Amino acid sequence: MALSSLLVRNSAAISRLGLLSSSLRTTALSSRLAAPMTTTAQEEMAKFWDKNAQKKRPMSPHLTIYKPQLTAMLSITHRGTGAAMAACVYGFSMGMLLVNPLLGWDFPTIINFVKSLELHPWLILGGKWCMAWPISYHAMNGIRHLTWDAGYGFNMKVLYRSGWFVFFGSFVLADLMLFGL
Repeated sequence: MALSSLLVRNSAAISRLGLLSSSLRTTALSSRLAAPMTTTAQEEMAKFWDKNAQKKRPMSPHLTIYKPQLTAMLSITHRGTGAAMAACVYGFSMGMLLVNPLLGWDFPTIINFVKSLELHPWLILGGKWCMAWPISYHAMNGIRHLTWDAGYGFNMKVLYRSGWFVFFGSFVLADLMLFGL
């Protein structure tokens, strides 16, 4: 068995060197360790799904059978806020690189343009809060991740307590950033 598997693995190199006779070469190449396939992968998948449908099994993993966990939702939100902030920074930077040479607008001109729109103060406040909350959430959850990197906070009670602290604390921090307290 060991010689057979060695011949199979090295049969191409051995045949190039001409070290095997033609009968030994065909024996080495045909003696595979796996049994020959009698069905295709598509047929096997069809049998699998038919069996599951007959037994009325849900597709697994199915989102409707799982209870959303706080840690998973915080992780998804951390990734989402990071991606959104990166997209905004790169989008604003590229916009400034294009708008400034094309229209001659610099940053103070853009601020004056937004002021000239005479938007309702609540709309401006809401826009500022939508910029402040992702920053505060991402920063607080980042500190939580740094404590994990240091090896602390893996107890389930501590995980959930720190998760809720980050969630509610990010709203408080965003309000502090917004109102300058």
